[in-house]
Amino acid sequence: MSEHNNARREFANLDLLRSVAVLSVFFSHLHDIVTHRGGEVAWHFGQMGVLIFFVHTSLVLMESMDRLAIKGRAFYSTFYVRRWFRIYPLSIFSVLSVYAFNIAPGVDQVARNWNLKELLANLSLTQNLFYKDSMLGVLWTLPLEVQMYIVLPFLFVIFRNRPLAWLFALWVATIPIALVQPRISGRLEVVGFVPCFLGGVLAWRISKMVKPKLPGWLWPLGFAAVCPVWMVASRQYNMLYRWAFCLVLGCTIPWFRQIDWNWLTVPAKLVARYSYGIYLSHIALMMLCFRGLAWQSTAAVWLAFVVLAVGTPVAMYHLLEHPMIAVGRKLTARRSARAFAIGPIAQEKAL
Repeated sequence: MSEHNNARREFANLDLLRSVAVLSVFFSHLHDIVTHRGGEVAWHFGQMGVLIFFVHTSLVLMESMDRLAIKGRAFYSTFYVRRWFRIYPLSIFSVLSVYAFNIAPGVDQVARNWNLKELLANLSLTQNLFYKDSMLGVLWTLPLEVQMYIVLPFLFVIFRNRPLAWLFALWVATIPIALVQPRISGRLEVVGFVPCFLGGVLAWRISKMVKPKLPGWLWPLGFAAVCPVWMVASRQYNMLYRWAFCLVLGCTIPWFRQIDWNWLTVPAKLVARYSYGIYLSHIALMMLCFRGLAWQSTAAVWLAFVVLAVGTPVAMYHLLEHPMIAVGRKLTARRSARAFAIGPIAQEKAL
């Protein structure tokens, strides 16, 4: 097997997981706009996609920090700068596009005029902190991720060499806090989702302790076995199911070797690569095609949608997302080089 194939398959399971996440959200919203009604199954799949994103993101970021050969201030600044250039350029572009073309925020909503405060809150991904509506329906998850990014480097430093039991104890301790959060302040919404993100942190920590023992071809079945934990959720008490699903998923991921079915891993890698663009663009494209072009024939509407749904995320990735990720890496490479020049003793003191 070539080095290229080895590198590609190193993250095959996570690529598949990320592609399932974004496609779950995508087809959930497609179902709602095509059928003109929201269904319980579609809602469960859409929300499951979001939960998978939370676990996947935490796991990937913890692993990426594991690979950083720097310490001290440079470690934190590298993480935050790279995340800014990874998240904000594409989200800012999406918000400004919705604002410029007056696109409705969701499949069950109508277009509205946004004021300056709403625009600024969406551009900065702080809607929940200022009680502002999301200008794009899926945008409600990004403030939670950005706010969780603040603490992830500290969790990494604290738990990378400590017993796994400590991390489980933290997960347990966050549950009562998450339960009372709605009674304290809506601005603290991220607190209610901390147990979800910790599922990915647990997956990272377990993967450092155990070697995958289960064959890769069982990974899809293993994931399918976890899904019912969420799919049986009631809307009334859905947070309890969210926390349980993310915990079980995080504890399941490390036990499987990488899947090696090219017919599945190759398309999964492509979907995972363009997943951020798919996530941010799909509702706007659905509104444009199924509402804005409703006067056209059904075949024309679907053709336009398929072309745009494929082409738009690809263009967003190559024209904006990937170049901005490269900018973040170049900026932090310089910081890392300066930090490395300090020497290991000074870096240890800085940490």
